[in-house]
Amino acid sequence: MELISYNSEEISTSYILSLTICAIVSYIIGSLNSAIIVVFLMKRKDIREYGSKNAGLTNVYRCFGTACAAVTLAMDLLKGFIVVFGTKGVLFASGLFSKYDYDEVFACLIVSACAVLGHVFPVFYRFKGGKGILIASMCTLAIEPIAFLCGLTVMAVMTAVTRYISVGSICCCIGYPFFFILADWLKDGITEKTYIHAAIAALMGIFCIVRHAPNIVRLAHHEENKFSFKKDGGSK
Repeated sequence: MELISYNSEEISTSYILSLTICAIVSYIIGSLNSAIIVVFLMKRKDIREYGSKNAGLTNVYRCFGTACAAVTLAMDLLKGFIVVFGTKGVLFASGLFSKYDYDEVFACLIVSACAVLGHVFPVFYRFKGGKGILIASMCTLAIEPIAFLCGLTVMAVMTAVTRYISVGSICCCIGYPFFFILADWLKDGITEKTYIHAAIAALMGIFCIVRHAPNIVRLAHHEENKFSFKKDGGSK
């Protein structure tokens, strides 16, 4: 298993168990949907009953304004960083395992994918959550800033050109594995590990694209709302 461990020795059972525990915790953290929690605490309303009915940052902004959106953003930022830096701390910074023996990026991508899965299909909300773009972005920023900047650029350009946030998000999801390939190429060159990183990144992108299915249908029927700095006033 050279792609995960740099040594030729078999991966230790303790490492697999520890990574599995981190992955489960990350899924639970991802399942704590920031949009649902913030809107309920600040407005005593369920974001899933308003606007596009999506429990995500864009819908919070459109329906409940800047304050709710800012708190939602802060919570999602924190979730992504906790997942990645928490895993780095528990597995590697603690001295439990050496990052020279195991692929730290692989471990961080695994827990990030679990966090995105939790955000998209949260166990606490009948497996119906947000679209996962923000938490995936924050996990990526914590893991590989170059890949994050690539995704941010693609999303910003496509959103500016089309005025559809969903188009920018979907394009970002499609490009996600390529951003990690580019980041690896710029840093250390393409290795066997690069393709494993890209595969996990692609899985994260797929999770997010699946939750964009309603947006894709609305785009096909020219019914998708274009991005505006004006909010909808909380109307259903």
